[in-house]
Amino acid sequence: MTKRPTILDVAERAGVSKSLAAMVFSSPDGVSAKRREAVLAAATELGYTPNAWARSLRSRSGGFVGIIVADFHNPLFTEIADIARQELSRAGVFSFVATASVVAGATGPELDPEPIQHLLDLRPSSLCIVGGLPNHAPFQALPADFPIVVALAAASDLPNAVSIRSDDSAAMTDIVRHLVDRGHSRVTYIGPEGRPVADMRWAAAAEAGLSQGLDITRESTGSSMDELSGFEAAQRALANTPRPTALVCYNDNVAFGVQNAVARSVAAGNPPVAVTGYDNTYIAQLDLVSLTSVDQRPTDIARTASALVMDADAMAAARGTEVLVTPTITVRGSSSTAIRA
Repeated sequence: MTKRPTILDVAERAGVSKSLAAMVFSSPDGVSAKRREAVLAAATELGYTPNAWARSLRSRSGGFVGIIVADFHNPLFTEIADIARQELSRAGVFSFVATASVVAGATGPELDPEPIQHLLDLRPSSLCIVGGLPNHAPFQALPADFPIVVALAAASDLPNAVSIRSDDSAAMTDIVRHLVDRGHSRVTYIGPEGRPVADMRWAAAAEAGLSQGLDITRESTGSSMDELSGFEAAQRALANTPRPTALVCYNDNVAFGVQNAVARSVAAGNPPVAVTGYDNTYIAQLDLVSLTSVDQRPTDIARTASALVMDADAMAAARGTEVLVTPTITVRGSSSTAIRA
């Protein structure tokens, strides 16, 4: 295997000192144009690229933004992480995207702190956490003024962080009104419980139902928020008497499982049931899925998060607050048919 070229190799090829060659990549304005061009030409010839990790470990702060994705199986989380990464890159800010490790604990999902600690050991200048984690314990030992932005989740256990998420109350009001307008009066909410956003989203759905004269029931998926838990919860809900005519889901992943259960029920001769999701992922947009879903405006959330982690003054002013983004709903085939309930 060919040895990776080092900054010393570049310096020798360009005929300059190691410190001057390094300055070309860290502070190019401090180097004359002639020497800068010589170093860059040598780097190109050798195939040299700067080692960001080595630079971060030599400095007091890594100067990079750590982006932690709570669940790589959630398309919305990865979409927001990628938009944030692109926004930071356009501003010349290096970022590193990692995934959290959630393991099965004695009382439910637990956050494995070791992978996160490896990232923190590289001394990032700020963090952007995308999605809800079982807890934020690994971050609570950071300095009080350390910039942390949490996207799509609450951050009550990180009092100095900024939370950016969609307005669940507005979303559920729109979803329930949409269903009522199409004649639905027996609505069941399907989703997890025991986490801040999960419980707030259910509370928003129940309140929206009361405002429309509906007593929305709940079918829990426990601590899970995936397709299988949605499928199993929907089967239980569809076995109730009277049957619900509409199922409102915590997120799109749960809704995909719910749609599967509804399809099996219809194949067995039962009437169709409306289904709505929350995230408006690319899968929801496929013709074969055609899921009505809440669009959380991921680009706005990612850009807001990126702007905060790059602006120390703005971050300091927003510390400890929650930013709510007003979502929209996209109506598709899963709930578009009007009924007489």
